Parts: sequence; C-alpha cells; structure tokens
Amino acid sequence: MANLCAFISLAAFLAVGIPSLVMGQVVLPGECPKYATQARFNPAQFIVSRWYEISRYPSAFEDDTRCSVVDIKPSRQGALKMSFKGISTTDGGATVAAGNAYFDYGELSKFVVQIPVISWNTTLPIRFWIISTDYTNYAVAWSCNPLCTGFRQEQLWVLGKQTTLPATVWETVNSQFFAKGPFKANNLIPVDQKDCPSIL
Repeated sequence: MANLCAFISLAAFLAVGIPSLVMGQVVLPGECPKYATQARFNPAQFIVSRWYEISRYPSAFEDDTRCSVVDIKPSRQGALKMSFKGISTTDGGATVAAGNAYFDYGELSKFVVQIPVISWNTTLPIRFWIISTDYTNYAVAWSCNPLCTGFRQEQLWVLGKQTTLPATVWETVNSQFFAKGPFKANNLIPVDQKDCPSIL
C-alpha cells in the first residue's frame, strides 16, 4: 500500500493538479465530495430493464470492453444482483463483474455493490450513486472511493435505455452535469455499442 500511495502521489505531482490516470482509473486529490443524488428515487422503476453504457470514466474492472451494459435484478437472498457485462476487445468473449447490491445506509439512490475479485481473494465494494435519471432515457451514476490520504478514485457512467442517447437528451445531460456541473467530460470514454452479439 505504501508503494501504491507513493506512486499515486508522484502521478498527481507530475500532473500538476490535473486529474491523473493511475492504474487505469481517475484519481483526484481530496476527499470524496458529497454530491446530491436523485430526489425521490424509485428503485423499482430504475431496475425494470437493462441499462446500456453510453460513456464512462476509465474503470479497472471494465478495461478493454465494449457493448457494456448494467443489469440490476432482485435476488432470492433479498438483495439486488448488479452485473456489469461487456465484450472483451481482446478475445471477443463475454466479461461479467457481478455482485450483490445494497442500499447505502438505507438511501435508495445510493447502491453499494460487492464485487468478488478472485485474483485478489477479496470483495471490492463499488459505490453506484444515481446522480440523476429520468428512468426512460438516461441515467448518470457516480462512484467515489478514498485511496491514500489526500486522494480519491472516481468512476462515472452515462447510461441509456437504448444504445445511443437522443441528441436533445445528451445536450441536457452535458449542460447540467459536465459543462456547468461538477464532472469532467474529458474523462469520459465513449462505449462502442455497434454490432454487439446477443450473448450478453
């Protein structure tokens, strides 16, 4: 951990205040902000069908994937099952990162997903906060986790109910959350949703 912290500090120093890509993730100085989430969020309306990833911040567990989707379904254990699925750009196979999701301290717009990481023999908690959604066209989901002292790692997903967002919807999202909002559009990576196989 000490070596990782030193590496993060060096990357941030070299970036001179610019968000750094460290180990394929957006790393920023400071603690996680307390952004407002979707008011009067309706989980049942949100999880009724699949969400397609339109664009996202770099994500360690979604590296080198296209056709990425997010599925959230009730499970028999009483929790929710959240799955991040995609197609590997390396070998064309399906990739799945899935785990149980819970409401963060009972707040319905804030999910915490427990993603098992077999190679590390541990479970990685992923926060998945719904910043905004209209349930039928788009959603903006955000995650932030503290790293070393003085640094945080952020993830963000722009989701759609279709594989593309209508231009007018994107203009509204961009204006509210990127151009005039707290997030940086230059950190977004477009997700290729063309010619996707039906294996997901």
